[in-house]
Amino acid sequence: MLISLHIPKSAGTSFKFLLESYYKNSFLEDYDDLPLNIPFEQVLEEAERFSENLNSFKRLKYFIKGIKCIHGHFLIRKYIRFLGYNNVAFITWVREPLERMQSHYDYWYRTYNPKTTKAFLHKKVVEEKWSFETFCFSEEMKNIYSKFFHDFSLDDFDFIGVTEFFNEDATYFMKKLQPNKSIDIPFNNVSPDKKTKKMYESFFLN
Repeated sequence: MLISLHIPKSAGTSFKFLLESYYKNSFLEDYDDLPLNIPFEQVLEEAERFSENLNSFKRLKYFIKGIKCIHGHFLIRKYIRFLGYNNVAFITWVREPLERMQSHYDYWYRTYNPKTTKAFLHKKVVEEKWSFETFCFSEEMKNIYSKFFHDFSLDDFDFIGVTEFFNEDATYFMKKLQPNKSIDIPFNNVSPDKKTKKMYESFFLN
């Protein structure tokens, strides 16, 4: 089984397309937790509760149901009881932190719809017109990686891709899964302006 952690705005949507194409009916999405839209203590508590309830029988049920890949936004702590299984691999993607923040900030403003956006923090950021500085230094957005990786060592990941090298890293990973097949690398959920943003330069670099 592959447990794939999708850090927001770190190529997870494009990678999800590859995983879905490969695993098909054995692919399971897990995007229910909304880790950044709920206080971290609550998200952590829920992840720990899920993990504690994930006894050997419940873990076995994943294999019995034929689940071969779980992918989504969740604290990796949620599935930590699978750690150590010979047939389970943990993977994720990371991105240069400031670029990730800029992409996240732009994405939330670009996709906000007052009628359909339900996520609390997304609504709060846009409706209160947070600046990029406020967004970056908010408690909710601080230390994103340490929150998602809570209680999990980087050494325990079997693969960590780098978004800035998505084409090379995704090709490498998918070739491991299907060495005899040509790989088409998708780019989904990408900002319409791929030029480096300049908004943060005067604030962070001057």
